[in-house]
Amino acid sequence: MRRDYTRNPLWRILVDVVKSTSLYPVHKSYVRDKIIMNEPSISAEELSVRLGMPLGEAMVILDELRMYAVDFEEELKNPLPVERKYNRVCLGGTFDTIHYGHLALLLTAFRNGKKVTIGVTSDELAKKLKKAHEVKPYSERVSNLKSVLEKYGWIDDAMIVKLDDPYGPSVTDALLEAIAVSPFTVFRVSEINTIRAESLMKPLDVIECPLILAEDGKPISSSRIIKGEVTPEGRLVRS
Repeated sequence: MRRDYTRNPLWRILVDVVKSTSLYPVHKSYVRDKIIMNEPSISAEELSVRLGMPLGEAMVILDELRMYAVDFEEELKNPLPVERKYNRVCLGGTFDTIHYGHLALLLTAFRNGKKVTIGVTSDELAKKLKKAHEVKPYSERVSNLKSVLEKYGWIDDAMIVKLDDPYGPSVTDALLEAIAVSPFTVFRVSEINTIRAESLMKPLDVIECPLILAEDGKPISSSRIIKGEVTPEGRLVRS
């Protein structure tokens, strides 16, 4: 386990103190946008020295922004909370080769929302995204997604919709309250909320899921899986 520190009874106190500081949101956004994508396995000590911030703050920021697959496996075993903050949460993705990164996004949504609308990119939209690999047909991707939702007991609280554009129901459904995003897609939320504002709808709250890292400290991705570098669970494929 790489997150044993979270079991320390003082951890929650540290988290609350760090998050109460005025600069925490600014520091977290900077680390997410400028550092974590290029150096996902950076240590808290390295981050603390580089940005001149307290070690405790660096630990909290990294704990929220990234998680190793071995720790995420433990997270998956925990039951969903009975009480959830939102009635309706949404998220979107291609869901080509489903891996722990996708599961982290789904888990984040279902932990926070009683009902979750899942947008899956259409074949036409997938082509426009110009992925580095061939994407499975929409019907196959949805079928695989449903199997995952059933496996984890999430299917009854999920609604799958086709995405013909990057926004889908996030800009048309006034009943949606929040959107679950990864560090790779958080940039889209400002566009979504601008469009919602133009239609006199409330902005969506943002729920960020952590980046899930494979054994080598790099993010798990469909491209890496297809290349034969890692498994969907983040284990290295050794020849």
